[in-house]
Amino acid sequence: MKNQKFKLWLMVFLPALLFWLSWEPMPFTPLIFVSFIPLFFLAEWGLNWGKWKFFGLLSLSLLLWNISTTWWVWYASSVGAVAMFVLNTLFMFLPFGIVRWMRLRRKNKSSWDLHWIFIAIWLLYEFAHHRWDLSWPWLCLGNSMSGMPWYIQWYEYTGTLGGSALILSINLLVFKSLLVFNRGLSSTIPLSLFSFGKSLFWPLGLMFGFGVLSILIASNAANKLASVKEEAIEVAVIQPNYDTYEEKFVLDPMQMVREMQQTTDTVSALTKRVFNNSLDCVLWPETSLVSNINVDYMESDQQVSFLRGSRKAGLNYLMGVNMLKWYPWQGKIGKPASAARQSNDPNYWYTLHNSALWLGDSLMYYHKSKLVPGTEQLPFVNAIPLLEQLAVSLDENSASGTLGKSDKPKALGNGVKVAPIICYESIYGDYVSGYVGDGAQWLAIVTNDAWWNNTPGHKQHFEFAKLRAIEQRKWVARSANTGISGFVDPMGNVVMQSHWYQGRKGRDACLEASNTEQKRLDVKARRGGMVITVGNQLAMVQRIAPNNEKTVYQRLGDLRILIVLCLLMLVLAWRNKNKLIFAK
Repeated sequence: MKNQKFKLWLMVFLPALLFWLSWEPMPFTPLIFVSFIPLFFLAEWGLNWGKWKFFGLLSLSLLLWNISTTWWVWYASSVGAVAMFVLNTLFMFLPFGIVRWMRLRRKNKSSWDLHWIFIAIWLLYEFAHHRWDLSWPWLCLGNSMSGMPWYIQWYEYTGTLGGSALILSINLLVFKSLLVFNRGLSSTIPLSLFSFGKSLFWPLGLMFGFGVLSILIASNAANKLASVKEEAIEVAVIQPNYDTYEEKFVLDPMQMVREMQQTTDTVSALTKRVFNNSLDCVLWPETSLVSNINVDYMESDQQVSFLRGSRKAGLNYLMGVNMLKWYPWQGKIGKPASAARQSNDPNYWYTLHNSALWLGDSLMYYHKSKLVPGTEQLPFVNAIPLLEQLAVSLDENSASGTLGKSDKPKALGNGVKVAPIICYESIYGDYVSGYVGDGAQWLAIVTNDAWWNNTPGHKQHFEFAKLRAIEQRKWVARSANTGISGFVDPMGNVVMQSHWYQGRKGRDACLEASNTEQKRLDVKARRGGMVITVGNQLAMVQRIAPNNEKTVYQRLGDLRILIVLCLLMLVLAWRNKNKLIFAK
C-alpha cells in the first residue's frame, strides 16, 4: 500500500519538475519527450477512481506544471497570476476528462485506441486557446523546443502545432513501452527487458528521424536564403532600461524621448563610422511614447514633432506608442466602438490603443490586436456587456479596461516592409503569418518585459522569437525596454542579445563611446554588428537581409495543419484499435 501511494504521488509531482527542467531557460529541453508520461499514468489509473479523485489529482499535477513554469507572472499581477493558474489548469484538464468519459462509456474494449484521440483533442485545445478572450498559449507544448532551434527547422512546415503533436506522440509511445515492461514483469525479467527495448524502437526512431529531417530542411533553407537578392539593411534596436515601476510612467515623457533620441543619434553616427553605411531603421520598445497620441492629429503631437525635427534623412523609426482616438457622439445612442469609453464630457467617447508607430517620410500606425486578458481587455465583454462595469474608470490616460485594436495584422514601412509585432503578439505564430501575408519582409518585436523582474519570464519571451524566425524564415529584431533585446536570424540562431538590466546609476547620457567601448565595437563590427552603451541605455546594430519568402506554414496556417494532424491521429487510433493496453 505504501509503495502504491508513493508511485501515485510521484506521478502527481513529477510533471512539474520535468516541465520546469525542459522549459527555457533551463537547459534540459529533451526531457520534454518524457514530461507527459506521468500524466498518462494518472489518466490510466484514474479509470478505476471516482470522478472527483480523478479530477483532484490530475488537476493538482497540471496546476503544479503551470506554477513551476510560469510562476513569474505573480510579479506583474498576483490576482492575475492566480486566475491564470486556475483557469489554465481547468482548460488543460478538459482533454483528459473528455477521453476518460469516452473510455468509460464504450462497451467494446477492442475499439479505437483513444490515446491517439487524446492527442487530437489536446491539439484542438491548443488551437482554441490561441483564439479566444482568455487566450494564454504560453505553455503550448511546441513552444518548449525553442531551446533546440537546430532540431525544429521543420516548423517552417508545421508551426508549433507540429511540435506539440510530435512531443505528445513520443511521450505516448514511451508510455506504452513502459506498460509493456510492467506487464512483462509478471513473466521473466530478461523477456520483459527485451520487449521493452524492442518497443522503444518507434519513439527513438521518431526522435532521430525528425532530427535528420531538421538538418536536411535547414540545409535547403540556408541555400534558398543565400540566393535572396534583396538588399541588406542596417537596423538598430534601443534598450533604454527605464524602471517600469519607478521611471517609465513617472518621468517627464519628453525627457525620455530626448534621451532615446540622443542614443539614436550616437548609434547613427557610429554606424556610419564603423560600417560606412547609413542606419536604415531604429526600433524603440513598447510604449516609448507614453503620452497618448491623437490618432487623427499625429503630426501636431509634441513627441512626434520633436522626432520628425530630429530625424536624419533616410532613417526610419518603428516604436511602441500609446494612442487615443476621440469620437464626437452628441445625442447618439450606444457606443461608437466596442472598446470605447465615455469621457468626462458625455458628448465625447474615446478608445485607448497600445500601438506601433512608423515614423519616416510618412506616418503609419498599427494597433495591438492580441491583447493580454485582464490587463488590456475584459474577456467576453462583447457577449456580456455587464462585465464592462468591472473596468476601473480613471482618466483619458488610463489603460485600464479594454483597448481598441486593429482588425488584422498590418505591415508598415515604405519599400521594405516590417511586421510591427507588439509584445504578447509574438507568442502567436499564425497571427505573425498575417503580417508576412501583408508584405512584411522582416519581423520587429517591440516589448516591455520589465513587469516580471529578473525571472524566467523575459527569457522565455525572447526564446519564442526563435520560433517565429523559423516559421517565417525572416530576420527578427527585438527591442525591449528592459529584458532581452537582440537579433535572431531566419534559421532561429541568436546573432546578438542583451542581458537583464541590473540597475540605474544616473540618467546622464554621454554622446561618445569610451575607448574601451570602441575596441568592443570593432570586435563586434567584424561579425556584422555592434553593441553600444550610451549612458544608461543600450543599443545594438545588425545588418539584416529582408526577404519575400513565404513558407509552407505561412501559406497553410494553423487550421489546415490542425486538420491534417487530427486526421493522422484518427488513422493511428484506428490502426491501433486491437492493441490496447490497460494499466493496473
